Amino acid sequence: MPPEAVLSLGCSECPRLVATSLPGRDYWALEEIMDTVVARDPAAKVKATGYRGVFEVLSGQDPQGLAVQFLMYNHAFIARVLPVLACAIPVKLKEALSGLGLSGLRARLEFKAREPLKGTLTEDLVRSALASAGVILVGRREGGVIIDVESLGKCVIISFGEPRSCGPRCTVLVPSRSL
Repeated sequence: MPPEAVLSLGCSECPRLVATSLPGRDYWALEEIMDTVVARDPAAKVKATGYRGVFEVLSGQDPQGLAVQFLMYNHAFIARVLPVLACAIPVKLKEALSGLGLSGLRARLEFKAREPLKGTLTEDLVRSALASAGVILVGRREGGVIIDVESLGKCVIISFGEPRSCGPRCTVLVPSRSL
């Protein structure tokens, strides 16, 4: 799969990035996200989602390249930046993870379920799908690579990489040297 492609299974629109703000800093985080993304892709769109402090970036650029762009600046109001490498409806989660070619990857899981999938998408279901895809889950002390699985609307977004600082309390997942 070329790096600029985002694997999308059953979702109408897959963002290239998802970013979250620090609590109560939505407006300023949105400004920081727009400034950083537009520096790389002037045609990109940054949209607030229906969740407080959660923003999505729609762009034609490579998600991991956009994520690395956040390392070039110091962000004071952004909490997390995730390059979206795949998105899928929950019944296609195993297929999406398998399509990313993660077999043998040692990573720790970060999981977040939001409404409307909060009761449907469980951590056990995600762990099972990751095991089917050959991902070896490790504890916090062992893993430098993070695989982030979270719901956004009716879709599940998948991101993975090494965490890097993009500000005092900002973390971005960037491509791992071990992948």
